[in-house]
Amino acid sequence: MADKDFQNAIAARYDAPMYRAMLEVWSDQIHPGLFENDDDTLYDASVRATRRLAELAAIDAGSNVLETACGVGGTARFLAGDLGCTVTATNISRGQLETASDLTEGKPGADRIGYEFANFEELPFSDESFDAYWCQDALLYSIARDSALAEAARVVKPGGAAAISDLTIVGTPQGEAAELMERITKAGFWSLDQYAAAFETAGFEVTATEDWSHHLLRSFRLILHDMIDKRDTLAAIAGDEETDTTIARYHQWCAGCETGHLGWGAVVGRKKKG
Repeated sequence: MADKDFQNAIAARYDAPMYRAMLEVWSDQIHPGLFENDDDTLYDASVRATRRLAELAAIDAGSNVLETACGVGGTARFLAGDLGCTVTATNISRGQLETASDLTEGKPGADRIGYEFANFEELPFSDESFDAYWCQDALLYSIARDSALAEAARVVKPGGAAAISDLTIVGTPQGEAAELMERITKAGFWSLDQYAAAFETAGFEVTATEDWSHHLLRSFRLILHDMIDKRDTLAAIAGDEETDTTIARYHQWCAGCETGHLGWGAVVGRKKKG
């Protein structure tokens, strides 16, 4: 079952002015990126991560995809516009859904995207409704991940794919490193191995795991430096206190990476038949 209070708190954060301000930094790809060279922008690297996850899951033209925690629709627009998928993109933030709809209007593939309010821990869709399930860098905000993955298995057709990327815990942090990791997110982190095991428990056969941790610090440093450069712009949208608090939070994310215990990776599986 969903933790309603926790999910409501996350939705309130997404709907707050600070999150809208952060679009000045993230643009519409609200996740870390895979870098190939020194000249890569965060945006290009983020799109590359989305493309790689789709490759791992063999998602292509004609796939009927359920995306959960869709942000402002950047991934949905990529899946529909670049790959030719049909996408049902869901979120618990009505503000983000409204922004996503506005940003999608007139874009390639817009007629293949539908935006709906839904909590990924209790999905309002029929069994075996989708060819693929997608959740990019959002399960870390759930304290019922087993339920979320069970829901993924319920709504995906036998043989269908589940594709996630997420921030992870690497190794066993001790002392100050452990305290830092606990401060970063209330829900805590899973390792890639824990995600893979949860996929199997939910009814998926794991077909791919990839550790992307070595890209994470560069992603967060680029975000942090851009926030500092754009501080006045962000503060004009969200206020001084929230802007400075968010900058401090990204200092923590960077520090978590520097401990070697904050990682990032992808897990993909196929729903078992029979």
